[in-house]
Amino acid sequence: MIEKLKQLDRKVYIMGGIILGAIVLLIVILIIIKLLAGPGNNYSKLEQKLVKAAQTYLKKNPDSVPQDGESIELDSATLVSSGSIGDLSKQIKDTCTGRVLVMNNGGSALYLPHLDCTNYTTVHFYDKVIEDNLVADSEDPYEGGLYEVNGEYIFRGKLVNNYISFGGLLWRIIKIDENGNLRVIKANAEKAKKIWDNKYNTEIEKSYGINEYENSFLRETLQKDYASITQEQNKIHLIPHDVCIGKRSDKNREISYDIDCSEVLEGEYISVINTLDFPMASLDENCTSVGAGSCVNYNYLSNTVTTSWTSIGSADNTYEVYDISGGYVNTLRARNTVSYYWVIYLSGQELYTTGSGTEQDPYIIK
Repeated sequence: MIEKLKQLDRKVYIMGGIILGAIVLLIVILIIIKLLAGPGNNYSKLEQKLVKAAQTYLKKNPDSVPQDGESIELDSATLVSSGSIGDLSKQIKDTCTGRVLVMNNGGSALYLPHLDCTNYTTVHFYDKVIEDNLVADSEDPYEGGLYEVNGEYIFRGKLVNNYISFGGLLWRIIKIDENGNLRVIKANAEKAKKIWDNKYNTEIEKSYGINEYENSFLRETLQKDYASITQEQNKIHLIPHDVCIGKRSDKNREISYDIDCSEVLEGEYISVINTLDFPMASLDENCTSVGAGSCVNYNYLSNTVTTSWTSIGSADNTYEVYDISGGYVNTLRARNTVSYYWVIYLSGQELYTTGSGTEQDPYIIK
């Protein structure tokens, strides 16, 4: 009997030791997780507190709410002095200043926070895209990536990591403009082909259409498309942008924004590509003019945009419009039916969440 009790005691001790060891191990793991994840979570929480503070501030100051298409910036000093948030130094073990960019996009407010701390700086989406993809002093003349051109960053080359999953759809980033805004094209054409325009044209006394983009049937179609996008699909992130609607003569194939953008339509939320987007994406040295055959080489858009209307009308008449088909830029009568791809703009100030920009692992923003 005594021997059995001794055996039982040993089992109890062993079991107790195992349980105690497991508890100690769990505590250690929790401490490590807290040490590794804590600071990042704290900064993220502070960014969200800034957003809530900006919302509170604007409820108290409705006259400061930006109008549709406009934006304001609220710095942390303003938010603290108004009582919308407490002193940042008391909320995190770091020295920080912050701000919130408030954008009114289509009647809804988008709040984009930013923190500048001694040990942390908010990573915005455009910063991440540039960091991942900028090509500088490469020995390979055909290396795909972001190239700096006249103050903008343009994706060029055949293999580029410019995919972004957004609103339940897959998109590709065309460029980052001088203001940090991202020009983005949907990776797939709309299912239904559309007429650019089919109004009666008095110049030729036929219903060939009139190549004025601002009054076109295609623009009406795009506006309906925009209206169909729900806020649940992140419509709030779409910012207004200028659409290049200058006229181009078939005899002038110069790769120049001075032509396509000689006239712009302001404040559009959705549009289509222009005649420059395709050749600018090519790294072929022989792609020296709009519509040159070599522009299909070393060009990711040649695998994305098969056939699409552009926003550019012909300067040679009033009824033809440029389209892109098989990599070539040609003119068609506006009354033809052709595919089209949505083009939108994002502010670039969104918070980067995850992704490397490949088709299988696209960028995700918050």
